[in-house]
Amino acid sequence: MSPSGIHVNKTVIFFILAITVIIVVYKNYKYIGTFLKSEEKKEGMTSIPQDALDKAKTLKVEERKVKVEIKDGKSVAIVVREVVPSLGAGDILFLHGQVFSSKNWEEIHTLTIFSALGYHPVAVDLPDGAKTESEKTDVGDKGLFLEKLISALKLTAPVIVSPSMSGGYSLPYLFKDPSAVLKRSRGFVPVAPVATGDYTAEDYKNLHIPTAIVYGEKDQTIGPVSTKNLQNLPDSEKHEIKGAGHPAWIDEPEEFHNILYKFLRKNLSTAP
Repeated sequence: MSPSGIHVNKTVIFFILAITVIIVVYKNYKYIGTFLKSEEKKEGMTSIPQDALDKAKTLKVEERKVKVEIKDGKSVAIVVREVVPSLGAGDILFLHGQVFSSKNWEEIHTLTIFSALGYHPVAVDLPDGAKTESEKTDVGDKGLFLEKLISALKLTAPVIVSPSMSGGYSLPYLFKDPSAVLKRSRGFVPVAPVATGDYTAEDYKNLHIPTAIVYGEKDQTIGPVSTKNLQNLPDSEKHEIKGAGHPAWIDEPEEFHNILYKFLRKNLSTAP
């Protein structure tokens, strides 16, 4: 009997407390799991500084066109998007997939963010694709066309970000002269690109360029095959974006930006 006259059954009290704890944990399980996953993600990821993200909100993307010579002495007008004036060095060329365009890189704030970080990001509309605003035409040798486009843009060995369909341009450009690839591009960020099967494992092993292979966890189309082929690149690292499909950069732009930011800091001497 307690001093107050009320009998305290310790077993019952313990049982009630245990049930209460179980109920609380059960109801909050998904939130606890989300928190732990979030913390795990933060630990393994180099995040873009907040001051750069704030600065990006003050920047404006402008559109212009450049003429690029193609076969038979003809030229094609290519739409270009970039922050003007350029705020930094270290050129980054953003290509796009079949149902996308340079506009998408503006919409997810890639151009303003990396400009705010001190780079010179440029996005272009390739001359094919469902949503391109450039003149649609057959340019012939796509690797040669990309070389001429880079020259017309006055870019110096740009890091090339190449999703999906644009692999048909970036890969022949990079493989044109493997011994001098770093004079043509200082880094390669393929996102489940096409045309990886056009080259052998030995071809890849002879191409020494810093590469961040990016693919979406849920990509069951081009992603698995392209990733398998690209892993033959000797200077490559692999990044799976959880919950993302084939357009991983669109599905999870924040994570994609962090991957690219970490890659640039590691591989560009001009990185801030």
